[in-house]
Amino acid sequence: MKSKYCALIGGFLLFVGLNSALAGNIKTNTGLKVEGDCSIITTYTVNIAQSPTIGTYLVGPNGMTLYYLEGETDNNIKCDNQVCLSKWPIFYEKELALPRALKSKDFKVFKRPDGKLQISYDNKPLYFFANDKKPGEALGNDLKTPVGVWHIIKIEEK
Repeated sequence: MKSKYCALIGGFLLFVGLNSALAGNIKTNTGLKVEGDCSIITTYTVNIAQSPTIGTYLVGPNGMTLYYLEGETDNNIKCDNQVCLSKWPIFYEKELALPRALKSKDFKVFKRPDGKLQISYDNKPLYFFANDKKPGEALGNDLKTPVGVWHIIKIEEK
């Protein structure tokens, strides 16, 4: 995302003259470095994004929306075949860096039945959605699939 002008106010980046109309709808709290051309570098592996249409939610280090599958837990994996995983890639990072608004005790690395490592939030395994092509998209939110319904991880603002 590049902008003609930008400012960091109260932990939020504000933009004017964005090249991407979608980017104007996203505010990412803390953990951002502003460079001369207003490029954004996320320094957290999980961050918080905000959209006027869906509220405040979790995103990965690339700004892509994170999802969970309704009824799935660390001990009860439903997205366990190649068809599902091709649409819903698992979220895993070796090191977890979080903004202050998130608590590390809410996140856990666990081993899936297929032996792969995955990160969960509040005992909900986290995934990306392959149809989301750019940061801020949440096309998988409330999506019904053969394995169940997918949701974004909403965060309550305090």
